[in-house]
Amino acid sequence: MLKNIFLKSLKDSLLTILYLFITYFLVCMLIMYAVSELPLKEIQFIFDRLKIPEPLTTFISGPGGINLTTVEGILNTDMFTIFAPLVTIGFAIFFGYSSTKKEEEKRTLEIVLSSEISRSSFLIQKIASLIVKVFLISISLFLAILISAYFFSLTISIENIASVCFQLFLISTTFGLLTISVGTLHFESTYTYSLPATIAIISYIIYAIEPFLKSLGVIKYASLFYYYKGGDPLNNGLHSWHWVIFSIIICVTIFLSLYFWDKKDLDS
Repeated sequence: MLKNIFLKSLKDSLLTILYLFITYFLVCMLIMYAVSELPLKEIQFIFDRLKIPEPLTTFISGPGGINLTTVEGILNTDMFTIFAPLVTIGFAIFFGYSSTKKEEEKRTLEIVLSSEISRSSFLIQKIASLIVKVFLISISLFLAILISAYFFSLTISIENIASVCFQLFLISTTFGLLTISVGTLHFESTYTYSLPATIAIISYIIYAIEPFLKSLGVIKYASLFYYYKGGDPLNNGLHSWHWVIFSIIICVTIFLSLYFWDKKDLDS
């Protein structure tokens, strides 16, 4: 029984993860085609002549600025700034919502907990399945990038791609576990996913506008997106300590989830 909840939760999401891999792969194929076939150096020359202010280029592409002449530069602008975080974080929040609150709404939670499985074992398996599912989505993106780059004979840094995908895994897992944590509290169902989603949006806005607010530079440390992309992992590799922030938050949310879950009155 202890294995069944973890495996069933994982099995129920495998088709979704496969669809995400296909989506990521198709998008990556378009990006690699653009890098290999389109006159991006000429387009980059135009951007350079425009002398776009640094805060604006940081807003669009992150600390690395706009670079349309390399695979990493295109991925920084198109994939890892909005598309991949939006998709991966969105599904992580959905998985978190499905782990607790949705089970309560479907009344399947009462049936499961009436068996020999304990509350803590149930939630631990749900947490573990969420982490594995988000990891598989991140791996899907990693493989999609490598395979599509191979098709077009493009050279990329496997280490740096792995670093940014790992950072994506960490920030998405953080929001997914935050959703589980909110689900263990006595909030209405809509708050379970809307609260983490709102935090994610605010966090992105803070990260995006920070380059324009140099006088309030410390505000960036309040944004999880800063720890995800502020070190420019796609060009510089894994940051020396940004991953630690996510690790601490993940551990705290797991602890709080188990604490409040054990005290929650499921009959109310």
